[in-house]
Amino acid sequence: MRRFMGPKRLWGTEDGPDEDWIKPHVLWLPQEDPQVLDYFRRLREVVARFPDVITPIADEDLHMTIQSVRQVNTAGVRVDDEQLAAAAEEVRSRLVDVDPFEIQIGPARASGSAGIVEIWPEDGLADLNRRVREGLLAVGMVLPPAEEHFWCHMSCGYGAQDSDTPELAARSDQFASEIGKSIRPGVRTSVTVSDLWLVWERQEPDRNTYSFERQHRLHLGRRG
Repeated sequence: MRRFMGPKRLWGTEDGPDEDWIKPHVLWLPQEDPQVLDYFRRLREVVARFPDVITPIADEDLHMTIQSVRQVNTAGVRVDDEQLAAAAEEVRSRLVDVDPFEIQIGPARASGSAGIVEIWPEDGLADLNRRVREGLLAVGMVLPPAEEHFWCHMSCGYGAQDSDTPELAARSDQFASEIGKSIRPGVRTSVTVSDLWLVWERQEPDRNTYSFERQHRLHLGRRG
């Protein structure tokens, strides 16, 4: 396994401004769904046995990214709270005819630099990604290129360091084996996706995690 927050993945620099470590994101957040938190706590028990390989993600930091956003908009100006609020309205207008839907979370597996948790089915979340992108682009936000196939996933841990010794390589292999067969037979959990959040997300390399500040809740469907 590789260190997740290697140099190519860092948003800011040590001597740069603090705001470089912060970006807008649209996330699905599980903190109000106890069955999802319980599922990830059981995964965390496996991850926690390998602190030399991977860093577990705390309950408050769990998330699924629907769309990341560049820090600077099409006018060359850093995105601010006002533009974030305008984006929230645009995205909401594109979610009013989307009914809440169920997803399956799991199983977990090891990737090159993280513990990945699969999400199924893909279609509903891919549709959310498309609609969210339309809303963000409508207010002049700059986005990474669209994926040909939106990759639905969550993470249960981020790689702590490069497994560049025989000992670490063996530990990484052991982690991959144990996370791949973890919490069976309860290999999945189910949840209803009924809202998203537009947030300020912060990259925290010292903690090897991401945190976020909720700004605008984006409900699916018409309310009231």
